[in-house]
Amino acid sequence: MKGILAFLIILVLLAIAFVVGSQNEAQVTVNYLIAQANLRLSTVIAITLSIGVGIGILIMLVSWLRLRVQLMSAQSKIQSLEQEH
Repeated sequence: MKGILAFLIILVLLAIAFVVGSQNEAQVTVNYLIAQANLRLSTVIAITLSIGVGIGILIMLVSWLRLRVQLMSAQSKIQSLEQEH
């Protein structure tokens, strides 16, 4: 239930960010390493928000997997100790 609530809050915040971004119709010039592009400000906001969320999810996933491996290791140690006694 806690996970679903957190997911819904994040989804609402993303929706609000995209609505605010869609109100920005100005053209901006984006310079990146090898090229340059003229994009609407709302597009730049949406792209950077999506990249930030993606990076955050990847970092969280790596941390979660590491903790999951530690938990499985601890559970196997507990089982082996219980079998000895």
